Amino acid sequence: MVTRPLPFAAGRTRPRATLSDSPEPAQLTDFPGCEPVPMTWEEVVACERRIEYWSAMAGTAWILRDGGPVHESPVGILSEIVTRLSLERGSRVRLYQSVHLLERDRDGRPRQMMQADQTLYVHLGVGLPSGEAIVRGEDPLPEVILEVDHTTDVRRNKLALYQAWGFPELWVETPDEPSRSRPRRLRPGLTLYLLDEGRYRIADESRAFPGWKAASIHASLNETTLSPRTLAELTRVGRRLGRREGTSPEDDPQLASHRRQAHGAGVREGRAEGLASQRALLGRLASRRFDAATAERIVEALAGIEDPDRLTAAGDRIIDSADGRDLLSRPL
Repeated sequence: MVTRPLPFAAGRTRPRATLSDSPEPAQLTDFPGCEPVPMTWEEVVACERRIEYWSAMAGTAWILRDGGPVHESPVGILSEIVTRLSLERGSRVRLYQSVHLLERDRDGRPRQMMQADQTLYVHLGVGLPSGEAIVRGEDPLPEVILEVDHTTDVRRNKLALYQAWGFPELWVETPDEPSRSRPRRLRPGLTLYLLDEGRYRIADESRAFPGWKAASIHASLNETTLSPRTLAELTRVGRRLGRREGTSPEDDPQLASHRRQAHGAGVREGRAEGLASQRALLGRLASRRFDAATAERIVEALAGIEDPDRLTAAGDRIIDSADGRDLLSRPL
């Protein structure tokens, strides 16, 4: 399925969301994989556990019950993937993990808050949040949200909130590795939601990363090591982004430095191979003109010459000298 292009011109700041109260979930107890804990906003700010959702009206935070490596793994892998993709594009993608996504009431007080597993600001020229939270109506919204449903189910309540708040692209990843506490209707895979005219639709391909398919994203998030296929995919998508942004791998200082080093090493290697070939040719010429002992001494002398011009001059002397004694009477 071909998705529509970005709804803003490259290099311009994405419009901020319109500030209006979004509906709170109708069933505040329905957050699978979470436990409700009474909390004030001050306690939320100080809490170090993963909060799925918090409501000022309910005075409650729903905290992730079962986290662990399987839940965290896609988040870490996505960071590695996006770093490699950024190198190919030649500019950085900004990632934030477990940041507060906050909505204030009309008096400016915290009204409700969600945490995503990861938020991505992809394109150049898009503003970044300035405070400790991404505030609806004040900060540009991230272009991609990642939610990992290992034991949770974002489709219950949070999906509607993401839609109401206007997040343009949402990835919901269910890892291949199973969990006993996973909601039964969840199946491994990545569901990609795109916002069109205020409503989400399921798409096969990312809008923020054109050409990157949902199936490919899921496969890469579940690899123990990045496969050649994934690396080729990241190169293709990263360079496509770079063409749109006007950047290339040469704009990344680290990658550009590696390429210069590789080029220098290639030049040196090529030069060494050329000198060896030239010495071998002159050695064969000496063996044709002189006796074996003289030819061996000439080959030993040639081995110490690193200057191509000196080797050329030595070749002329091998050809012009009347005999080996004349040739070796002075250094080559």
